Amino acid sequence: MSSDPSERQSVSRRNTLKLLGAGVAGAAGLATAGTTRAAAGFERVASETGKSVRAVAATAEGAYAAAANGDVLARRAGDDPPTFERVLDAGLTAQSKSFYGADATADGRNLWLCGEAGVVGHYDVVDEQFTDHSKPNGLGSTVRDVAAMGPAGDERVALVTGGGVFLTGRKRDGGMEWGTAVSPNGGNTIHALEMVDASRGWFADATGSVYRTRDGGSTWTEVGPDGFGSPLYDVTVRADGGVTAVGSAGHVFEYDGSSWAAARPGGAAVRGVDSADGVVVACGEGGVVYRRTDDGWTAAGLDASKTLRDLTLDAREAYPDTVAGNAGYVYERGSFDAYPDTLTVETTSESRVDYAFGNDTRVRKGPNADATESVEETCGCAGHAFEVTGSVGGSADADDFRYGGAVRGFSVTDGSAADLVTSVSGTEVSVERLADRSWSAVDAGVSVTLFALAETAAGPYAVGGAGRVVARTDDGWGVVDAHGPSGAGNNLYGAAVTDEGDHLWAAGGSGELGLYDVAAGDSTDYTAPAGETSTWTDVAVGGAAGDESVYLVNGSGEVLVGRYGADGPTWSAPVKPGNGSTIRGVTTHDSGVYVCDDNATVFRSTDGGATWSTLGIDGAGVSLYDVAVVAEDDITVSGGSGRLFRYNGAVWTEQKLGGNARYSLARDDDRGLIGGGSGEVFEREIGGWTGTYTGPSKNLQGTLVTSDPSVPKIVCGGDGTILEQSFVDPLY
Repeated sequence: MSSDPSERQSVSRRNTLKLLGAGVAGAAGLATAGTTRAAAGFERVASETGKSVRAVAATAEGAYAAAANGDVLARRAGDDPPTFERVLDAGLTAQSKSFYGADATADGRNLWLCGEAGVVGHYDVVDEQFTDHSKPNGLGSTVRDVAAMGPAGDERVALVTGGGVFLTGRKRDGGMEWGTAVSPNGGNTIHALEMVDASRGWFADATGSVYRTRDGGSTWTEVGPDGFGSPLYDVTVRADGGVTAVGSAGHVFEYDGSSWAAARPGGAAVRGVDSADGVVVACGEGGVVYRRTDDGWTAAGLDASKTLRDLTLDAREAYPDTVAGNAGYVYERGSFDAYPDTLTVETTSESRVDYAFGNDTRVRKGPNADATESVEETCGCAGHAFEVTGSVGGSADADDFRYGGAVRGFSVTDGSAADLVTSVSGTEVSVERLADRSWSAVDAGVSVTLFALAETAAGPYAVGGAGRVVARTDDGWGVVDAHGPSGAGNNLYGAAVTDEGDHLWAAGGSGELGLYDVAAGDSTDYTAPAGETSTWTDVAVGGAAGDESVYLVNGSGEVLVGRYGADGPTWSAPVKPGNGSTIRGVTTHDSGVYVCDDNATVFRSTDGGATWSTLGIDGAGVSLYDVAVVAEDDITVSGGSGRLFRYNGAVWTEQKLGGNARYSLARDDDRGLIGGGSGEVFEREIGGWTGTYTGPSKNLQGTLVTSDPSVPKIVCGGDGTILEQSFVDPLY
């Protein structure tokens, strides 16, 4: 028992869950994998990486694994066979650098990761997006381990490095406030960190020493074990407040607050250790899992050819225990029985509304769902493992369900859905995103490349090669203008509308520029504004029709600003926000005007385009093609090589969506759409960006998504390609 009661805690830093239990057995020495696999209780599961898994951590949605080359994997509900799926495949700012450490916040929502070249960041397991905080305070060395304390959004984070540095930070307004780095052990590599809370913590280092802090890391005290001198690779704080450290040559050390006890259950290095409610489990080289019992340590072999590097236990009996290591090998013990997500259906109406939906994995009623709601297991027809029916209205104004997997085919079977509200895991979402959807190609009436889309008051328009302008009506798509505003047949690359959608501006090659009054059905040619005849690569518009501002960008890195009034447009002198690199995208927002260019730079103007400031993106390294702004702290930019960049008001985070360029990007609140090379379409779903269509190998150049779910999402591209997303929306 610990001599210091203040050191006691109930769980370890990895939010350890279910006990390994009586299933781990074996002789005092090592047993063969063939005779001990069942006894150990672990079975190998598939993983989408062949890289070495360096760390595993338990989150609110199950175990996550962090690996070499920037791979991060998640165990998903409903996978058959069970699989750890790759959710990140690049180390973000540091790109394909290896991850070494992982830990989750107290609520399990944010998974913090760290690794080579100062890579640090957190992955929100609910929203399924990463936020990059790499190189904290300029720290560019390998970060060996991370500890997260407190709930997501208000967490404290502690880091240790290969150079013996300890650093803490606090989450603030989307960014991190980092403290002053200290070097508590003379610069020796620190392999593992365990923080009990913001004040108390322990680390283990390459000299075989364990250090303790009681003041948040300002000062550290070496507590032993004496005379070891070889590396210690991991450390855990047990339920009794004591400490277990593991290291080279099979050594295990246990500390009770006053003295150390040594054991050597095997001869090979022990790499990882975790504990829960008095049970301590370790793993290491030779594919061995060790368990501490009242009679000492026992060992069970899983695969003698693979080093096991880390493990996490699950005390809530919601997710399996997980151990992982080299070559992407992952093992599980126990079942994936959790229901990580919630669906709430509610209405403010007194009238009854009946609804139905399917689920592809598992679903159960929550506390607000009563006997009138039905959950039935099916044969799996149409991809649904469960069918749910229910009703809201009157006194029963809300139902809730917990589920794993995904909700499919949400529909209203009786009553009016006008007041229906659906929320997933606490976030209100359009029921469109819960309905069954599919993409289909439609006839645009042209064979030229269509480069841009815009939603006008008269419906969607697209512009493209040879000056073609096409519009969508109740009868389908048709040509509005066959030769462009000037009649010269110049390509049109950009399209934008006024606030109400009454005026459509289209711009393109040789200074082509035109205004289409969609209400009046006529157009006016304003080609070569201010005498400029360069190719306009994009156009943006802000304001109401008749009093709008027009922003044109070109291949010379210029922005030309015009103000339209009763006498037509007047133009200011062109301005170069950057070094003259081609500007590919421009958009307007209440917070300013934004452009992105081939030099991987995003600029913002808050004075109507007169002056510009650089917003990012350091280290992007690719051409940027389009920018979408939902808010000052919610900006998305698409680029080459499948890169997507997100700004949260404090930091930029990179995401990789395949390997093809992402040419066009559209956002509206939580809805999003991306088109790119090789006919690929990505949508922003409830949990991040997901590929939802791959068609003929055409470059998809334009995207359209609006706040009105009755308007289908649309993508356009090469050879007159137009794709529309069809669905049965229960609200319309």
